Parts: sequence; structure tokens; C-alpha cells
Amino acid sequence: MEQRVTLIMDNLKSVEKFAKWSVDKRIQFQIASYYSSKQVTFDEKGFKEVIDIIKKETNWLSYIRSSQLLQYSYAMIFSDDLQKEQKVKEALQNQKVLRDAKFPNSIFNYIAALFLNEENPQEHAQNARKLYDEMRKQHRFLTSTDDIAIAVLCTKDADSDSVTRATTMRKYYDELRKNKFSQGNELQALSQILTFIDENYIDHLVPYILTIREKLQKQGIKIKPQLYVQLGLLAILRIGENQLEELIHIYQLLIKEKHFKWYKNEAFLIAVQQMLTTMDQQEVGLLSMVSIEIILQMQQAVMMASIAASTAAANSSNN
Repeated sequence: MEQRVTLIMDNLKSVEKFAKWSVDKRIQFQIASYYSSKQVTFDEKGFKEVIDIIKKETNWLSYIRSSQLLQYSYAMIFSDDLQKEQKVKEALQNQKVLRDAKFPNSIFNYIAALFLNEENPQEHAQNARKLYDEMRKQHRFLTSTDDIAIAVLCTKDADSDSVTRATTMRKYYDELRKNKFSQGNELQALSQILTFIDENYIDHLVPYILTIREKLQKQGIKIKPQLYVQLGLLAILRIGENQLEELIHIYQLLIKEKHFKWYKNEAFLIAVQQMLTTMDQQEVGLLSMVSIEIILQMQQAVMMASIAASTAAANSSNN
């Protein structure tokens, strides 16, 4: 684990040198963690190539041209792809597919576009829209454009029942609220994540989350709302005692680094991502490695949406 932390810090220094002050510190952490989770170093050349492709394929009025967050997120995901230009074009086309499915035009469409099925993006977008509408019925004031990516990720299975899934989301929300989880967008995101493995309510998941929270708190890790989603990821992957100890060890190593003095939440996010990438198929039982990849995508999507939402709120308050 010490080697992983060393790689994270080396990658973070490279990302900082490249990005300087152009992007939120949290996305810099995410980029460094993303490369480190794949056990590779930051690919500056590939990163720049993706950004150049985005600028070539879009106009000045598009959200992605004015958002370093989006450009860096796309570059992070596509930098090691041999067909960068094709992947960027597909993602940009997916954004239009989501618009055609009547999703509001927003920065969050570009995030969600990264996760549409390649085989039939139109059908996937329509299914995601159905779930999004049902989510709004359950949580009209909480559900907004920053939930689009989760709606997309939760409908990768074309046979998913949107009414059942949205109802289950609300039940998880209410049960967790009874157990002293703070109400709001973060709790809603946690309730959404929990339906990934099954659209029906699973009785053991809430008690499992409470157990994980208790064990982390005993180790001095404060579980703030920003970390709720991470508890959900650990629960649906059925993390065991030994794995939880390894996660805590990574976290403790990270917070000793000066970069994380004021970013302990981000240190925990990174620790979870690193832990997930060390798990194999035997450890997660019925879940496949493809499922783990989608779960990692969920973490990325929630992180990007959170940063985008907080940035938009900050800009609004400054105007």
C-alpha cells in the first residue's frame, strides 16, 4: 500500500505541474488517483491530445469548451485509448442523444454522455429518462440535472424497471434518514447507488452500511455527507474486515501527506478507489469485474457531478 501512495503522490505532482490553477483541486486529486488505480503514471501527452481533439470538435458556445472540469474528465478517461478522436466524437454525440431524450441542456449531460451504452445509446437514453422522471416523482426537489449520470448508469440493464428502482431508492433514503444520515443530495446519491446491484430493496444493505460507518468512526474517520456514496460502494461490493483495514491504512498514509491536510474527504475518496481496484472476482462473489468497472465509473460520475454542482453554486453566489 505504501507503493500505491507513493505513485499517487508522484502522479499528483505531475498533474499539479500540468494543471497549475486551471482546475479545481479535487479534480486534480481524482486524476492522480485514476491513473494510480491503473498502476500507471500520468500521461501528459495523451491528456493534451484529448483536449486538442475536444477543441477541434466543438464550438465556443458548447459547455465543454468553457469547462476545464469536463475537458480534464474526458482527457482522464480517454488519454490511454488508441482511438481517442473516435471516443471523443462518440461521447459528444451521446450528449446530443441525451438532449433528444429530453434531458435538460447542462454540463451534466456531458458527464452522463461518457456512460451511455455503445450498442444502443438511443434506447439507453430513453430508459435513463424514464428513471429520471420516476426519481423526480419520489424526490421532486432533490432530483436535478446533477442526477442524470446516475440515471444513465443505473439503466445499463435494458430490462430495469424504473418505477421499482425509483421506489427502492426512496425506501433506502428513508431508512438511512432514520439512522441519522443527513437528508439532502448526498443521501439521495447514496440511495441511488444502492440500487445498482438490484432494483428491489435488499434488507441487509442498510445494516451493512451502519456497520461500516461505525467501524470507520471508531478509527477516527468522520463520515460527512460528502462521503455517503463511498459507503454505498463499499456495501454493494460487500467489503470484508481485512479489506476495510487496508482501506483505513491507505487513508491514514494519505492524510500524513501535506497535500491532504485540508482535504481529508478527498483522501478517503481516493482510498476507496484504490481499494476497489485491488479487489478480484472471487472477493466480490456474484459481481463481475465489469461490474467493478461500472462501480468505479459511478464514483467518477458522482465526483464530477459534485464538483460541477459546487462550482456552479459558487459562481452563482459571486454574481
